[in-house]
Amino acid sequence: MNCSEIARLAPLYITGELEAQRAAEFDQHLRTCSSCIEEVQRQARLDARLRDVILAQKTDVAEVDRRVRDLIAAQVKGHRLPRLWPAWRRGATLAMGFAAALVLIVAGYGSFSRRPPRVYSDAATDHRLEVIERQPRPWLNDPEEIASLAAQQGIAPSALHAILTEGYHLVRAKLCYLDRRTFLHLVVSDGTRETSIYLRPHDGKPLSGPVREIANGKPLCTSDLDQVHVASVETAELVAIVVTEQSADAARDLARFAAAVL
Repeated sequence: MNCSEIARLAPLYITGELEAQRAAEFDQHLRTCSSCIEEVQRQARLDARLRDVILAQKTDVAEVDRRVRDLIAAQVKGHRLPRLWPAWRRGATLAMGFAAALVLIVAGYGSFSRRPPRVYSDAATDHRLEVIERQPRPWLNDPEEIASLAAQQGIAPSALHAILTEGYHLVRAKLCYLDRRTFLHLVVSDGTRETSIYLRPHDGKPLSGPVREIANGKPLCTSDLDQVHVASVETAELVAIVVTEQSADAARDLARFAAAVL
């Protein structure tokens, strides 16, 4: 994949619409091309700003919908607008039509941007059940046993130590299944709240989440759902998903840290 293809496919990559093989080729190119990383970062920032602005607006389409339906009904019944109808009213009608189209576009964009990958929703549900609600599960608490379990899954024990940023310590761990794939579920704590970090070896299949930024040359994706914040990063060796109740910034900070050390 060359730089021109990267520029052309970046919007699909950022929104998670790029099919798996092409996304893997895209990732491979980013690992060796700093100019393309900068371009994807620029487009990701613009996409994030647009998404934030659109989703911050409260869209009330009831009145526009009623007026459009009335006009359609009038046309169906053969009641056409008078030829001498004042120009400003004709203009208003056209403007209303454009407004209705814009509302549909905004609503569609908002609906799409809120649709997370299955693995994200699975991670959010798993965190809610196992960490927030503390439903009984067979956890491992001994660091040596956790390191052994990680090694069995193809995760170097050194990665467990590397991912623990200052202020966090490992509490417990177990295996879980997100979107039909096995992850090592680590629960870490800052002394106040517990955060989930899900790890698995990279199998060549990208998560296809909406890219928020490029962190240390790696795509960082985010999503907010089920009252928790999800962020993920993929390296050449590992996939890491962070789920926290704290804030979207906290999730991104941990994912950025993972991108730097894994």
